[in-house]
Amino acid sequence: MTDHTIAAISTPYGKGGIAVIRISGETTSDVIDKVFVPKGKTVPKASPRTAVFGEITEADGTVVDTGVCVFYKAPASFTGEDTAEISCHGGVLVTRRVLEAVFSAGARPAEPGEFTRRAFLNGKMTLTEAEAVGLLLDADTDSRMKLASSGTRGVLSEKLSLIGDRVSAVLSNLFALIDYPDEDIDEVGAERLSTELITAAADAEALSATFRTGRAVAEGIPTLICGRPNAGKSSLYNTLSGEDRAIVTNIPGTTRDVLEDTVDCGGVTLRLFDTAGIREAGDEVERIGVARALEKMEAAELILAVYDGSAALTDDDKALISKIANRTEGRDVYTIAVVNKADMERALTKEDEELLCRMHGCVIGLSAKTGDGLDILRNKVAELYGLGEIKIGEDAVVWDASRKAELDLASALLREAAALLAAGEPEDVVCSTAELALGAIRRTDGRGVSEEIVNGIFKRFCVGK
Repeated sequence: MTDHTIAAISTPYGKGGIAVIRISGETTSDVIDKVFVPKGKTVPKASPRTAVFGEITEADGTVVDTGVCVFYKAPASFTGEDTAEISCHGGVLVTRRVLEAVFSAGARPAEPGEFTRRAFLNGKMTLTEAEAVGLLLDADTDSRMKLASSGTRGVLSEKLSLIGDRVSAVLSNLFALIDYPDEDIDEVGAERLSTELITAAADAEALSATFRTGRAVAEGIPTLICGRPNAGKSSLYNTLSGEDRAIVTNIPGTTRDVLEDTVDCGGVTLRLFDTAGIREAGDEVERIGVARALEKMEAAELILAVYDGSAALTDDDKALISKIANRTEGRDVYTIAVVNKADMERALTKEDEELLCRMHGCVIGLSAKTGDGLDILRNKVAELYGLGEIKIGEDAVVWDASRKAELDLASALLREAAALLAAGEPEDVVCSTAELALGAIRRTDGRGVSEEIVNGIFKRFCVGK
């Protein structure tokens, strides 16, 4: 519902220099008049977007704090409604008391993501831009932040709009022919409209193709580090993580459980798993660790298989290669052979090298101890997921699977419509197919999506955003 004035704390909970309480809705000015006593004009009568200093009071006139209030007159606000932001001191108790005073003055608690949801419903942003706000809040790598920033700036929305506009223009021409049946479409006109539909389909397909990269940045790739004991798995895990999270010793079988971290590797977000060394286990605890490693292998989309380059391949190494081959067969999985300990003399035989190249396709030598070769690994991961072809933060990139599905549907329908037009089928038949395609394109940006989908998106946001 958007007919109530809502309020929430929009800054993180806890102690801080200031806290911000956001208020939005038709009665925002009334709420402010009841809780904020300015040292001058009342806030709604001051110039919009002007910071006003004053006292924040409870219903009985008790002063809770002093602070600053800024009023944003609709529609020139984040939500498109009358909005105000009160900045008070950032103590836990004082912030809660200010919020309670706002509730007593007539506002109700905001639901998760409700401010952004209202912005979307009031046409202040597209659904793509709104989702990008959520991605920006959760961003924990530079690439995620760049991807989210481009989304909030409307880079993806603009591209989707251009594709939709091209299809709309074709439909306008076809509807005109339906309305004026005496004006037959000639061969040149049919070819031109068909070309426009094919161009729109190609644009949709190109945008859909960015999903592999977008997902790799936004959602992350389940990545398994595996190898026999003492190959250097935990050292590589620590190096990629940037901290000593895994215990590293010369004792085989040190890692027993699965360690997890999220890291940026060449711009790709890796959901990284370090696992027990894969071998014939010597005790029950190690057997459980090996079993968990093999479970993660079956779910991984990128496998970094670590081998000790200072020794020839062992039977455990060769058994690992077979296990990887068996568990990845028929799946879209990248595997990279990481030949570790490049700081030591290399002892792999020619046959070993050939086996690794044949089974993994990519072999990278590095030293997890010194970091030499790590940039080569990062560059290879970036290459696998298209980071060299796409400029994150500048190009339109799709990161949501449902949006990719709609684009794939739209492109198929557009090519079908172009074929119908080229075959001389009636204009109304072509229009029906092209309209279905346009509907799919519009759904990618929130037009025509169900309320259930919209609610599901904004429930993932924090309260106050």
